[in-house]
Amino acid sequence: MITRFKQLSLSLCLIGLTTLSWSQAVLIKTQQDIEEYKLDNGFRVVLAPNQKESKVFVNTIYFTGSLNDPKGKGGLAHLLEHLAFKGTQDVKGEAFQRRLDQYTLMTNASTEYYSTRYTNIVRPEQQALNEVLYLESQRMDKLVLQEKFVPSEIEIVKREREIRLDQPFAVLMDQMFKAAYGNQYLGRLPIGDLAELKSIKMNELEQFYRTWYAPNNAVMVITGKFDKQQVLKAVDEYFSPISARQIPASVKVPALDSSKIQPRNFTVEKGSDLAKFHMYINHADRKVQPALALAPLLYTMQPSGSLYKDIVETGIATSVQGATWLDQDFNLVFLGAMYSPSQDTQKVETILTSKVESHQPFSEAEVNRVKQLMQTQAELIMKDPVALGSRLTDYIVSTHGNWDQYFYDIDQLKQLKPEDINQLYHNLFNAEHRISGDIKPTPESQKKALQQQAASSTLKTLDQQVTPVEPVKDIKTYKQEIQQFSQRAKQEAQMNEKKIQRGQLKNGMQYALFPTETRDDRIYATLTTDFGNEKSLFKKGTVLDITSYLLLRGSKSASLQQVTDKAIEAGGAATATVSDNGFVINIQAKKEKFPEFFSYMVDVMKHPSFEQSQFDLIKSQSLASLDRPYTEPETVAALTMARLVETYQPGDLRYHFEPVLAKDELNTVTQEQVKALYDQFFAMNHARIAITGDFDPTKMKQYLDQNFAGWNTQQPYQRLSSTFTAYPAQKVHALSEQRDFGNYQSLLTLPVGIEHPDAPALLVLEHILGSSQISSRLAVALREKNALVYGFGSDINLDADDNIGALTIEANYTAGRGEQVSASIHQVLKDLLKNGVTEQEVEAAKADIMKKRVTSLEDERNIHYMLNHQLEHNKTLLDRIRRDQQFMVLHKNDVDQVIKKYINLNHFVEVMADQFGQAQKNPDFK
Repeated sequence: MITRFKQLSLSLCLIGLTTLSWSQAVLIKTQQDIEEYKLDNGFRVVLAPNQKESKVFVNTIYFTGSLNDPKGKGGLAHLLEHLAFKGTQDVKGEAFQRRLDQYTLMTNASTEYYSTRYTNIVRPEQQALNEVLYLESQRMDKLVLQEKFVPSEIEIVKREREIRLDQPFAVLMDQMFKAAYGNQYLGRLPIGDLAELKSIKMNELEQFYRTWYAPNNAVMVITGKFDKQQVLKAVDEYFSPISARQIPASVKVPALDSSKIQPRNFTVEKGSDLAKFHMYINHADRKVQPALALAPLLYTMQPSGSLYKDIVETGIATSVQGATWLDQDFNLVFLGAMYSPSQDTQKVETILTSKVESHQPFSEAEVNRVKQLMQTQAELIMKDPVALGSRLTDYIVSTHGNWDQYFYDIDQLKQLKPEDINQLYHNLFNAEHRISGDIKPTPESQKKALQQQAASSTLKTLDQQVTPVEPVKDIKTYKQEIQQFSQRAKQEAQMNEKKIQRGQLKNGMQYALFPTETRDDRIYATLTTDFGNEKSLFKKGTVLDITSYLLLRGSKSASLQQVTDKAIEAGGAATATVSDNGFVINIQAKKEKFPEFFSYMVDVMKHPSFEQSQFDLIKSQSLASLDRPYTEPETVAALTMARLVETYQPGDLRYHFEPVLAKDELNTVTQEQVKALYDQFFAMNHARIAITGDFDPTKMKQYLDQNFAGWNTQQPYQRLSSTFTAYPAQKVHALSEQRDFGNYQSLLTLPVGIEHPDAPALLVLEHILGSSQISSRLAVALREKNALVYGFGSDINLDADDNIGALTIEANYTAGRGEQVSASIHQVLKDLLKNGVTEQEVEAAKADIMKKRVTSLEDERNIHYMLNHQLEHNKTLLDRIRRDQQFMVLHKNDVDQVIKKYINLNHFVEVMADQFGQAQKNPDFK
């Protein structure tokens, strides 16, 4: 039972009735409307309700991670986490993962040094939440660890390790921690050592599980929309029967003395980037963590960051980066710079060192600017259940349960004074605490093709025994859910559509005003402006990119710093990006600040300065960033695929990114071209604006009339369309630099757009094919049975305007095993062509699709980002009801028919990139 204490009445005690007690659900702790309860067995539950939300975040945290791995068994905690999805005494085998997939919007897990976490995001229906709570209680006490899964999961961990240790910064961090702690404590990667993983025995896994997975060694965090009493009742029912256990003391990490770390300089040669990092590390001191949290912004934010001004604006490096890792055993601040081969390495090092370690003290204005940004971030976290749940989890782990330390740190941040911050930085940012790291490109000697040893073309299935898959739910249950979700979605669509005011200004600009309360108390505006056509914008792609970048970075009356400060004051942001032949401009702010900030940004947009110094800076940064090799597996695969399927000419906005061409265009672009493009094309005749939040729609409409209705251009506009091309099947094995992994990408084009009658059936097929990383068709073939990949991606993307779409699949694999990945994917597609899908799969997919569709309608911010698309295509939220009906009436035969109609392996294009491939010839643009 959930209790804080047991209280005996004095009279009962006096007469000896000591076996009776009164129990009461009393809080252990409460702050900021967050409550913590405790069961008799020691299990703690932290509840942070948010009735504005449309989902529930559930995190189950065990206070054990890789630090408690037995000697010589590195990675045991992480391997156990993988096996913890393989079934329990009462929910056997694959049913456990499949039930998680069916009852959640997302499920995942992670293991790090101090903890293991099992994360679920659920809809706010009590039945779904109860199911997740039940499954987590099963995982806590009734996990069935099966030896047959161990070999495949070790192989999957190997894939995960390959990917992680092929990331240059991750390798750099690993080197530094090994220097600090040796091959123990934080010097051992949580992911595990392959040789040690293979030595792990089942009894060792069982012992670890029975030792650490106990209610009195766990905390559950639940945030979002839920009924508190119902949740407490379910937690009591499922977790109270689990007995507490004696928990041994966790491994203690020795205090860190950064002055004794040797060596102090590390180099990683991997990838295409050039970077220098200084990592200032010291023993843990929680009192200084709020001040250290400000450091990345104070040094690197644009345009006021001291390193940004001294390194980027002066052209010494292309960009600066900063981050913190503030934990229970150390404080770590990263400050670094990215640079190009043409920039002076020694100068980057000298300036990076001198400007950090002998910097001018930060002023009160600089500190207040960053504090205000951090305060806005804290406010947003409180209104987002996933962000809040994640933050509370981090604090629970780092303080062993004291989640309220987070609010103490926020209060401390508000009280920080510049002199205290400057003194702290002076004490920490010096040579005694500095560890230096260099990231350099892969050496040329590692970019030559290697001879691959002959490999068996037959896939070696690690688990040959096929267990019959039992239905998670009866098909009738799925159909009931589909009906319920559809009805709920219809109600949401109708209710919200009544609030939306749609119309058109006299110049043709369309608008959608959605006056409603948002869950984060902000107002959002999205402006989409289209202009030009294929001919008028030919060879203007680079000019478009630079124009969008500079558009909101200052006006004739406001500098970039003034614009930035205005955004910080409003708790807002404004961005502009290129989309086809036009721009998408997003502006948001706190509701009480939005009218002023929106008006301010519209003025900037009407009178942009396109300042020469900012133009020169972005041009030089872009050129420097292009001055790099493009030889990583993912990059080689993506570029190779783009070149294979290209149908447009260089200069066309639809032409793929090509580094040499991009560099040539950048070299010739001028500030005058940017101004000319803006003057010639930027207007509101072919624009749409959506505004969502708590505002007066009448006043907003008046503002739009005054500021947008007369904004015209005579330039013709025509949407850039696409045409369907069926490519002949081909398979290219391209050469990339030597890495532990290769990259696989495939493409099958489809003559189907989003409005095509076959679109709903194809989207159901997409779900069956790859929606789950563990239980989908591709997941079973690529990961569960053959352990070829750690993760993969698949998508069926259908165009909104033209009947053109594509099935794409992407995966990282152990270098040299690309043919096995290809063969496995082919087998999945052939099996679908031969046998089709099951009725169970179709109904389960429909239920999950409808679950996600109704969830998106319950968040007004999601609706906001639908509005401009609806304006463009003359649609409303009510059109979603029609699409829902199309999903509801789909049957197995409908999905089988689209499989046979569109899955044609004679048009399946595949690319693999690793060190065993052949060098590809680059296009000739002469």
